Amino acid sequence: MARYGRRIRLESVPSASEQAKVAAATINGKSRKIAALPWFWSDQYDLKLQIAGLNTGYDEVVLSGDPSGDRDFTCFYLRAGELVAADCINRPRDFVFSKRAITQQLHINRDELLLAGSA
Repeated sequence: MARYGRRIRLESVPSASEQAKVAAATINGKSRKIAALPWFWSDQYDLKLQIAGLNTGYDEVVLSGDPSGDRDFTCFYLRAGELVAADCINRPRDFVFSKRAITQQLHINRDELLLAGSA
């Protein structure tokens, strides 16, 4: 996967869709690499789990919310101050924000992450 500079096995619908686009390009003689941000979701009873990016190679985790409380929180993973992934539990707004911020490599204020989900 171009974004991570190595091959990665991802078993998800978004990943399968990206692979299909690469296969179609290859059949048509065009070179194309998977560059889309990996993302996943799953509903587990009353929990909505949503993941943007892969939480590998991070050097800091910013926790927004309280995992022991309402089961409504996000773990933001940063590398050198840049947001590289987010694990969102019952926080769809954080998930949408994280996907956009990671894809566009937006500068994120660490303190703002602490307040995420409370808006």
